[in-house]
Amino acid sequence: MNLYKIDDQRIINLSNHIYDYLSPNKIYIPIKKRMTFKKNTYIYKNTYYDEYLTSISGTISGYKKILLQKKYLPALEITNDFKENMASKLKTKKITNREELIRALKDNHFNSIVEKLLAQEHFTNLIISSIDEEKYNVRELTILKEYYEEIIETIELLQKILKVSSTLIVAKNTSSESIKKVKSILGTYPSIEFVLTADKYLLSYPDFLCEYLNIFPNDTLILKTSEVYDLYLALIKKRCLDTLIVALTGDALKKSKIIRTKVGVSLEELVNNYGEFITNDYEIYLNGYLKGWKVNKIEDIIMTPDIDTVVFNVKKDVEEEKCINCGACLKVCPMHINVKLCYLKNVGNSKCLGCGLCSYICPAKLSLKEIVMSEENASKND
Repeated sequence: MNLYKIDDQRIINLSNHIYDYLSPNKIYIPIKKRMTFKKNTYIYKNTYYDEYLTSISGTISGYKKILLQKKYLPALEITNDFKENMASKLKTKKITNREELIRALKDNHFNSIVEKLLAQEHFTNLIISSIDEEKYNVRELTILKEYYEEIIETIELLQKILKVSSTLIVAKNTSSESIKKVKSILGTYPSIEFVLTADKYLLSYPDFLCEYLNIFPNDTLILKTSEVYDLYLALIKKRCLDTLIVALTGDALKKSKIIRTKVGVSLEELVNNYGEFITNDYEIYLNGYLKGWKVNKIEDIIMTPDIDTVVFNVKKDVEEEKCINCGACLKVCPMHINVKLCYLKNVGNSKCLGCGLCSYICPAKLSLKEIVMSEENASKND
């Protein structure tokens, strides 16, 4: 296993505090084309339309096309009445066993965690990852620092139900004040081990993390800190997941911000309230500069649970050059994909993790990740 140190000369003023923006003026709810609604129809908070939850109450004020998971979809525009009216409150029972846990997770749309629990009858290890993969993001670590009591309470519930033998909380070994604070807090909990990893890239991927820790992955349940906090809200506080935590970062901002806000709020509204820019000439990346993808229009983006980071980087004029056959992309790919062959044939490879190392390392500045990740004509061939 090869891990990589990401060197970036960007100067980022990182935030280690979570700001609240919980009363947006409007939110947007993606809908299927066949669904029709009348303008001024009243919408209650915590109502599901397909898989999407309304995070406020208010009236339908219009429609808008939004970019969701790289596709444009129609969405309802809901204007907030700031009353938080709910049609009904969430009803959940106390969870005492694995079956009740899985049922509660299904009811709260924790689909990925349900899949993990159904795939494995018993887990020996529980790992809570506070690893922030990209250099100028401290979202996971900040969630641990700010909500450590809630996270520990949830861990203790999971320990009791899943009957794991060991529990680890892992984070990258940096000299930050957040690490020092978390280390001192977790030292008082003997059932939880706090492990610091090398400050290297790829450790957010479960298989690489297990290999680094020398832990067998098949009997290990790995959850991100943010997932554990969501579990606390849903399973212990009995709340619908109508909020999310997103990091606004990048060298185009005067200071990065980590914000707890309502699901469905527009990125434009968030930026108007929290984004202080040093320049208006910037590029936008969702979910990271290396692992994420570039978007062109800020007004097309709404905050959904699949978005954890928005990067605003100063725009640089970079011209792609011809491939120089250096082989760097082949050496750096953790999945041993023949990246050059994908580039030459303009086809994707289904084994691609989307880590972005091939584009990062390329001296010709080729957008290799977008080609290798492409689902069109993707294959498993090297």
